[in-house]
Amino acid sequence: MAHRIIFYISVFVIALLSTTVNAQLNPNINKVLDNAENYYYGEACSQNQQEAEEYATTRLLSSISVKVSSDFRSFQKIDGDANNVEYERKVENVIKTYASASLNDLKDEKEPRDCGIYVLKYIEKSSVESIFNYRKQLVKDMYDKAERYEGEGNYAHALKYYYFSSILLNSIPVAKVEHRGLNLGLEIGDKISNIMNSARFEVISDKMESDKKRVIVLGITVDGKPAKTLDFEFWDGNNNVSAKTIDGTASIVLLGSSVQFPSVKVRVKYAYYEYRNEMKEVGELWNLVNKLTIPGDHTIDLREKPKKKAEEFGLAPVNDNLSLKYTSSIGEVVENVNELARINPGDVEKMVPGQLESLENYFNKNTRVTEFEKDKFLDDKLAALKKYNNLDISEFSSRSDINNTYDGWEFRQLTSNAHYPSLNIQSKEYLIPDFDSSGTMTDVNFGIMDGLYDDFKRASTFGDDWDKRQVIIKFVEKYRTAYMTRDLEQLGVMFADEAVIIVGRVLKVDDSDTKEFAGDENAVEYIEMTKTKFLDRQETIFRSQRDIHLGFTTFDIKKKNGENGVYGVAMRQAYTSSGYSDEGYLFLLIDFNGTEPKIYVRAWQPNEWSEEKILQLANFRVNF
Repeated sequence: MAHRIIFYISVFVIALLSTTVNAQLNPNINKVLDNAENYYYGEACSQNQQEAEEYATTRLLSSISVKVSSDFRSFQKIDGDANNVEYERKVENVIKTYASASLNDLKDEKEPRDCGIYVLKYIEKSSVESIFNYRKQLVKDMYDKAERYEGEGNYAHALKYYYFSSILLNSIPVAKVEHRGLNLGLEIGDKISNIMNSARFEVISDKMESDKKRVIVLGITVDGKPAKTLDFEFWDGNNNVSAKTIDGTASIVLLGSSVQFPSVKVRVKYAYYEYRNEMKEVGELWNLVNKLTIPGDHTIDLREKPKKKAEEFGLAPVNDNLSLKYTSSIGEVVENVNELARINPGDVEKMVPGQLESLENYFNKNTRVTEFEKDKFLDDKLAALKKYNNLDISEFSSRSDINNTYDGWEFRQLTSNAHYPSLNIQSKEYLIPDFDSSGTMTDVNFGIMDGLYDDFKRASTFGDDWDKRQVIIKFVEKYRTAYMTRDLEQLGVMFADEAVIIVGRVLKVDDSDTKEFAGDENAVEYIEMTKTKFLDRQETIFRSQRDIHLGFTTFDIKKKNGENGVYGVAMRQAYTSSGYSDEGYLFLLIDFNGTEPKIYVRAWQPNEWSEEKILQLANFRVNF
């Protein structure tokens, strides 16, 4: 009788067993093995069924890899020879990444044996192409997403998703993957190259703030249009530093001996190694497939005077273009409407410039400001902004609007540059000072992008709800700033005591809650973390990390249908700290029916890129 090998798996031993060990109870097992020429299969036996299933799947994928290894050698640029052991191992590992995909035609048979639970995993050879179909569709979906971001001018996201799609593409053993009549194998590289080569970096301002500090403001375009987002890297004399473009401009800070640089070489960022695990398959494939290498260096000559004027990029000195924006509808929803009505807006407009100048001196020149010190909250907030973000205030701003808010006024906005030394990150940031009804500064928070703010204002005309949307914008700005200043007290105030913090798979809500925010069981399952546990966890993180950068790259506001005052906010969040980084979707469910807005649900979905899979407002029902 012919013998075959079965893998018996324990913690330390893999034993080889004969088919004669015991009689088979499952006739389908013999049916597959007796017609082995028609199947790819893997078999294993263990006292633990899950372990047996995993090893059987591994053996199945190994058998498939033998078949497709020649295809990889022909179509993909994997280094090595087909007879080389290292090459075969690499191909096998590429194939194993498909275990996390949808193996729709994969079947299994199980039966008890002396060795434990025997598992046979198999798939018809004629159906093996189906295991690549999921990956092909993933490449196409990611390419479409990147193309959409490119059309919006969000080049940072576009480049990342183009690059990730190229990595996935190089794991598919076919000569060509077509999408909408395009050969993606050629198209993706061209897309990345075109963005990188058409990027332009123009010096707007070059200011030597001291003999050890030089601040350079850049205007950045792609195809002649301001880049809403574009990440780039430059050498500062000691490290390769990442910098972020927001709304067409960015700042870079040179310190120490680098202030004497005659030029700076910048490279558009497209690989995003730190976010490779955003998609499980991309992370698994990162070191297994050859990756695109696209030259994209740009040299900025610092010996010449700036040729571009600030106004060409929508910038102007902060106090030169103050614009008072008074929206009377805001006053209709606040208790102090009569007080606001008595305030002369012109008086507020006169008070703001001096306070903005004091703020600039506080951050740029370390000047003590007596009026700030009188307000302990504001004094502590400014100290935390300086300590954790190393801010420099720019002399230019893209807008200088004084807007009335639900309880006073805001200045939108000061432009600043934040620096995180241990992360080698410099990031353009907007600062939004808040003033009380008399025009005295009371708070400062990081602001959202200009384009998003304007989009939300336009959208409010359809629902006549700018009062709520403005509060949401400021609420989210304050929420992000609490992270960036490590303010646990502020975070605690913003969450309802019965808040549901979702971090995993199963959502549970205490039956004693007066308000119920229950997950739709047909949508997604999650794990709940209590508010106290969440804040304790954040305190540990804040204490252990030297630098933390938190950025929202997309931001959407949705009103709950049929529920007055309940809104969902979805944001794409990029988190980087001294020991960890990830990117995913953050969802907040905010209730405005109390005296103050409160977060009732916070759902964090790390390493998720698909908008179809993220938590939505429709996933919750709200019971009062």
